[in-house]
Amino acid sequence: MKKIILSILLLSSFLNASYLLDKNTPVCIENFYYKKSRLYYELSSTGKWYSTTEDHQASNIHFGYEYDKQTKQCNPKEWLILGMDVKDWNFLLGLAGLFMGVIIMFYTIELFMKVGGKR
Repeated sequence: MKKIILSILLLSSFLNASYLLDKNTPVCIENFYYKKSRLYYELSSTGKWYSTTEDHQASNIHFGYEYDKQTKQCNPKEWLILGMDVKDWNFLLGLAGLFMGVIIMFYTIELFMKVGGKR
């Protein structure tokens, strides 16, 4: 049960995530893949697929953005505003979960010791 909850918490940061394709003009994309040295990407605004053959495209794709349909802009997620990388954010969530688990385990053991000691 704990593994399922931890997995949901870790994966929830990637739900509804977009990418920022930033070469000369930043574009918000939903999905992308490489095939035969071409980059295929889906625009967030229209949902249409496009392709390009420019070199070093992988270095121009930035994770952690979301597309806002009202303003039609690609905005960074909360953890990216704080200057964190996605690995740092996931490490922080894992560390917070570890601390909560240790606290719950400590109080559970303490409770069992108090109840077992009252014979």
